[in-house]
Amino acid sequence: MRLYFLPQILSSIAVATFCFLNGLELSYLSILIPYFTNNDTRVENSFAMSDNEKSWLLSIGPIVKPLGCVLAGLVMDHIGRLNTLRVAVLPWSIGWLLIAKASSFLMIAAGFTITIFSFPWLLITAVTYITEISSPSVRGMLVNLKTIFWCLGSMAMFLLGAFLHWRTIAWINCLLPLAPLFLSLLLKESMLWLVTRGRFEDAKKSLVYFNRYRKTSRDENFDCVIDRKLLMIQTLHDRYRSINLSLLQKLKFFLQPSGYKRVLMVAGLEFFQNLSGSIIVFSNIMVFFNEFGTTINPYAVGIYLGLTKLVITFCNIWLLKTFRFRIILIASYLIISGCLVAFGLYIDFNPKDSSIYQWIPLCALILYSNSMVVGPYSVPVVLTPSVYPTHIRGTGQSVSSIIGHMLEFFMIQSYYAIKKVVKQSHILYFMSFSSLIACVYIYSWVVETRQKTFLEIENYFVKKDNKSNPRSLEEQDPCLEK
Repeated sequence: MRLYFLPQILSSIAVATFCFLNGLELSYLSILIPYFTNNDTRVENSFAMSDNEKSWLLSIGPIVKPLGCVLAGLVMDHIGRLNTLRVAVLPWSIGWLLIAKASSFLMIAAGFTITIFSFPWLLITAVTYITEISSPSVRGMLVNLKTIFWCLGSMAMFLLGAFLHWRTIAWINCLLPLAPLFLSLLLKESMLWLVTRGRFEDAKKSLVYFNRYRKTSRDENFDCVIDRKLLMIQTLHDRYRSINLSLLQKLKFFLQPSGYKRVLMVAGLEFFQNLSGSIIVFSNIMVFFNEFGTTINPYAVGIYLGLTKLVITFCNIWLLKTFRFRIILIASYLIISGCLVAFGLYIDFNPKDSSIYQWIPLCALILYSNSMVVGPYSVPVVLTPSVYPTHIRGTGQSVSSIIGHMLEFFMIQSYYAIKKVVKQSHILYFMSFSSLIACVYIYSWVVETRQKTFLEIENYFVKKDNKSNPRSLEEQDPCLEK
């Protein structure tokens, strides 16, 4: 890795530490619910909670996240990427404080609602910042740091849960944001956002910071390189006259062909991710293995999945840097389809109470999980912020996230309703078929953004919609990487 990329790598790691908090948050309920199980010895220092209250606690995420997504995008575009991350720490800590002091279901639900509200603020903003400061050749690799820290946070929560009471963990979570908060104070703001606010001198300083190890030839002057990059960012920015756009003006963009085509493209990826059963399979691992009739400990399966996910996430850095995003997605969905068929066939043809071929569902689940991490979970995260122009990137990220959470909620509700009238294996077969349809969709509709600059991506959409006649890409400076 060239020294030139070092500032981008270090800044991306610092911002990705905020995603460690997301991993902690997502896994907390998994260790919290057992404390409220009847006749559980660990109910000490806890309180009673009905099954209905537990179900509502699990439903808070899909309900609250869309609102958080809306505000995250607006705030991010107004006060900046780094400031949004810093502000998000406040509701995070307040929520965990309420959970730690909770004496009833309402208090713990209120605390978790406030905490989950910060989830999209941390995730969307971190991904947007990394996308904007990174060069096209390493953008996919650096954005994938989000998944690595997410997995680390999830595993850390299970490790804490094995030794500490849920109240103690909540107190620890109140203080954990101090580390990423301190690191954020050492970083430079995104030069693309600074240009949209008219802060050109600050944008130039940021460009100097991220390019300070760039080697120049004898015929090249470093200041000229920086000025040229700044001019290109301004050119991209001026295309939309994005300074001081109102919310209404930003939303009007999505009513134009160039806007709604991007939204629909990303929505399609979210749709097929949910239709291939990601949320269903991962939230019902215990139930599935009981239905499979295996003697494998479901909790051991969770450990296997956590370890393999972490390993494959590191491998995914190389995959995203080496292969085209569409190829990764198509290959992942083909494997996912095969795994879902294996699940269905095992349920249909394996005799009950038989220990024969128990390795089939375990291997299929691990392969399914890893394929999800490699493709449907990682690629859209890299692709989504790249397809939106700078002036509405935060808002676009929010719109895409809202669609994803709505589809997730719809999928959960539909699954439990359909399961009452359709065999489990038939649902799995349908998910498998949907994964094959996803391959056709990706090949036909998804834009390849790997190693493309923002200007190249924008030119693609502009030319496609015949809205202007920009200069050909050959006339553009190939060094534009911000």
